[in-house]
Amino acid sequence: MLVTAPINRLARHAPAEGGFTMIIALGVMLVTSLLLLAAFTAANGDVHLAHEDLTQKQAYFAAQAGVQAYEYQLQKNPDFWQTCESLNATLPQEASSRYEVKLLPVKGSACSTSAPFETVIESSGRAANTFRVESTGYAGKDERSIIANFQVKGFLDYVYFTHFEEEDPSLNNLSLEKCSVYHQEREEKHAKEGLNCGSNIEFAPADSVKGPMHTDDAALVCGETTFGRKEHVPIDTVQINKGTYTNGCGSNPKFYTKTGNWEVGEELIPPESDTSLKAYVESGYEFEGVTTLTLEGNKVTVTNAHYNGGKATQIALPKNGLIWVHSSATPACEYHYEQEPADTAGEIAKEVPCGTVYLKGNYSEALTIGAEKEIVIKGSITPTGVTPPKTGESATGTPPGTATLGLIASEFIRMYNPCGGGGAEGPKDPWIYAAILSTAHSFLVDNFACHGSLGYLNIDGAIAQNFRGIVGTTGNTGYLKNYNYDERLATDEPPYFLAPLKAGWKIGRETAPGGG
Repeated sequence: MLVTAPINRLARHAPAEGGFTMIIALGVMLVTSLLLLAAFTAANGDVHLAHEDLTQKQAYFAAQAGVQAYEYQLQKNPDFWQTCESLNATLPQEASSRYEVKLLPVKGSACSTSAPFETVIESSGRAANTFRVESTGYAGKDERSIIANFQVKGFLDYVYFTHFEEEDPSLNNLSLEKCSVYHQEREEKHAKEGLNCGSNIEFAPADSVKGPMHTDDAALVCGETTFGRKEHVPIDTVQINKGTYTNGCGSNPKFYTKTGNWEVGEELIPPESDTSLKAYVESGYEFEGVTTLTLEGNKVTVTNAHYNGGKATQIALPKNGLIWVHSSATPACEYHYEQEPADTAGEIAKEVPCGTVYLKGNYSEALTIGAEKEIVIKGSITPTGVTPPKTGESATGTPPGTATLGLIASEFIRMYNPCGGGGAEGPKDPWIYAAILSTAHSFLVDNFACHGSLGYLNIDGAIAQNFRGIVGTTGNTGYLKNYNYDERLATDEPPYFLAPLKAGWKIGRETAPGGG
């Protein structure tokens, strides 16, 4: 007998579960929806951030493209900056990206094509002789800016520079046009045409060039000449574009370079003259005819026949750091320099109307002295408070401060060394702290074969010349070379010491304005 009634009653009276299941299902759906919403929100945010990051990078690369475009314009025309022009362009294949590049004039100025140096070029401090551009890149709604600092590449990168390594043909009344060629071509012309273009000048065993060096020509090297600085950081570069030769002398030079030898660099062409400096000299600091300048800290004593009745007069150094000496128009300067009869009474008399400076002393402020004709160094020239090391030794570190001296002459820069009676001679073991540039001719020593040894010609700075100049002989006359590079010249250039070479511009550094 089966008893079913109680069970059926229990089943009928059990609680219903449909509502509870519905609540659970709804809760699961709510949680799932929240998770999906959170995942969508996160994914959507990541997409937005990724897109923003992409456009920011596109804007930055567009700004970089603008800097490169401006650099390209300078490569085509090194004077492009003087036009004050801006650049605007859309990037190829990137229709949403573009750049705008504009010149940043010096503080308180607007770029002027009639006065580009004063309005665009920094004239003092670590940024002296540089200019800046701001390149702004755009992509979508984002923009990024880069400020690029441009500086001259060339002369002041080297302690020693020559375009031609051999003697200036004008010293021997030879043809500048025919003889302004590199060594190998000179030799070929001599063999085929009998053309004599002057002496080959050697680096002697005791010579030392302590710093980066560049010559476009071939160099005659005899003995154990030292090039570069041992264990210097960064390692010096020695560029001898046409190689070395010996002419039969023994040669075992020391190259303190990365490869232990010379290398080939870019050809660098000096300008024809320095007369552009005339446009930037302040009133009261331009002199006519032969002028004697004695530097005395932040002052200079000037002796000039046309200035203050010819009396020696002490004045403050110019605020913009530039002194300019030009030749007179009437009577005209007709003096032609000859190295070996230099400094005689007759020769000095012929120089009177010429834009020539006789110079010595010490200086405490940055200064550039430009001469339309020549600069004659009559003694040591040092920064105030600097005691030079012993003769022939390396310069003991970089001079303190930012006071650098620039000497620029269209023709010769000469070490004074008279060869007349009375036993007068040039300074013994002088130290010259300066950047020296002879744009068309040479840096040399008057009457180099006269008297005995004058010791070492100690330079702490840089030397650049179109033709190499003779400073001594193997017969122990004149000077041996002790050339040391002043590291400050890489950044603290002398005032208005601009465009010494037609090598154009390079980017010194790039920064983001406002730290952005």
